[in-house]
Amino acid sequence: MKTTVCICGGGSQGHISAGVIGNNPKFKVNILTRRPSMWSHDFKTIDLEGKEYPAKLNIITDKPEEVIPESDIILIALPGFAIKEELKKIAPYVKTSSVIGCMFGGSGFFIAVQQVLGKDIKAFALQRVPFTGRPIEYGHSGRLKGYKPYLKVAFLNMSQEMRNGIVEMLHDWYKTPVLPLSHWLEATLSNSNPLLHPCRMYIMFKDWTPDKIYGKIPYMYNTDWDDESSQCWVDCDNELREVIKKLPMNEKEVPSVLDYYECADIKSLTHKMQNIEPFKTVQAHMIEVDGGYKVDPSVRYFTEDIPFGILLIKAFAEKTGVSTPNIDKVICWAQEIMGKEYLVNGRLIGKDISEGYNCDNIII
Repeated sequence: MKTTVCICGGGSQGHISAGVIGNNPKFKVNILTRRPSMWSHDFKTIDLEGKEYPAKLNIITDKPEEVIPESDIILIALPGFAIKEELKKIAPYVKTSSVIGCMFGGSGFFIAVQQVLGKDIKAFALQRVPFTGRPIEYGHSGRLKGYKPYLKVAFLNMSQEMRNGIVEMLHDWYKTPVLPLSHWLEATLSNSNPLLHPCRMYIMFKDWTPDKIYGKIPYMYNTDWDDESSQCWVDCDNELREVIKKLPMNEKEVPSVLDYYECADIKSLTHKMQNIEPFKTVQAHMIEVDGGYKVDPSVRYFTEDIPFGILLIKAFAEKTGVSTPNIDKVICWAQEIMGKEYLVNGRLIGKDISEGYNCDNIII
């Protein structure tokens, strides 16, 4: 009997997963998306070597009542800012036997699950997204650009037997080693996107003013990445490491930026970031105006990685009494561009702080 998986979300991860999971004969895949009319039941994902993962998708809908009740696995493939609202939408139809998963746990997924669905829900999330990629033709095909050498997964409210089953399932999907984590915080506090993107954007645009026009769109990585970007990322990561030391988690499961990329120093990290093949063509998202380009505060580097990324790290820093001057500097810069107020005098007491996650009532 096939396991029924409902993929919630029609973005990049949703597209790639639709083909990769749907291609596996053990699974039946449904899609819950705001734009069901744009999706085809005949779907395929294609990797960089041209290998195709054709999939026959089952139900494609924007109505949760049509797919959530029959789902064994509900897989959230949405940006951090959309997770909580999606959970509220599906909440009335989630069975107690269903398991909720997420492609990336570093945007507060486990906190949102507990706040919306209750503290007894069974959930899992990956520490980092399983691959990079983009839609080719929306709703019809996706491009898988890069694999991860291994994946790490965290759990909430699962027996050891269930954890083993999820690890086996993920390995079946992604054909790469899957390593279990010991605490959900190990997938929640991440130095990948929640620090990587804000730090890089800060270095590229730290001279921002409301009227500033830039002559070109810089590359996020490639040869435009510099030692200053590496240093900012490592400095913020060092503050995260101090937070991790004060929480009930294994700090080795969230390796430092330098350790993760097997780099000895700032210069070697810069070289690494300039030469990651799937990243080489990625440019900053900017608004074209007369005379050049302006910073776009509506892109996910701001809307996701600030309120649901770096602010979450700051919230746990406050909870553990850790000082974060470098993280604070990046937040203050970002909130000015976004027209928001999160951080005031080094504390998360700004008028817009409710847009992120409040971890005060979460049992850790």
